[in-house]
Amino acid sequence: MPRCPACGQSFQGERDQVGARCPLCREPLYEEPRDPRRAGGQAAAQGTCALHPGNAAGSTCQRCGNFLCPVCWTRWSGQTICPACLERALESSETSPLEARAHLRQALLAIIFGVLAWGITLLSILIMVVGFANQRVEVAGIGVLIMLGSPLPAVLGVGQGAAAIRARGNHMIVATLGLVLSGVHIGMIVGLFTFSLLEN
Repeated sequence: MPRCPACGQSFQGERDQVGARCPLCREPLYEEPRDPRRAGGQAAAQGTCALHPGNAAGSTCQRCGNFLCPVCWTRWSGQTICPACLERALESSETSPLEARAHLRQALLAIIFGVLAWGITLLSILIMVVGFANQRVEVAGIGVLIMLGSPLPAVLGVGQGAAAIRARGNHMIVATLGLVLSGVHIGMIVGLFTFSLLEN
């Protein structure tokens, strides 16, 4: 049950039904009450809201500098901004810092998993070559088992690369490279084992 931290009023129903602000005092329901003197300094406390001239300002927009009253200030990407700046950010499909970091992480993981899959494959081939050269079937068998496990990081790389590409962030080249590395590896492994099965 939501409870307003400013006026103490409780409301029946789910958060989505009540909304983000108290229906009685219009203060944010899910943030601590703001002290105008601490929120925007003395300049904000002495000014009036740009949108509501009858209201004293409680803070300033961290993008355009307009004075804001507690009714119209909004949090966006860790900043206190005015409704006009929020509208501009939404219209331009501005990526939040959290989304940008998530996209970079997914793109890098796609590359890392793709390189890891190829590294495991090369290691398994080296072990098989050493086993066959020394006529040690058990060593060659270990190499085959290691190669069978190499598609696992490639599958993870494909997933991370596809997620990063779907998010349409700023690291599309890295995400595409990771997706290609992992996808080609999976295709090569499937082709090798299909060919070996057909040969036998």
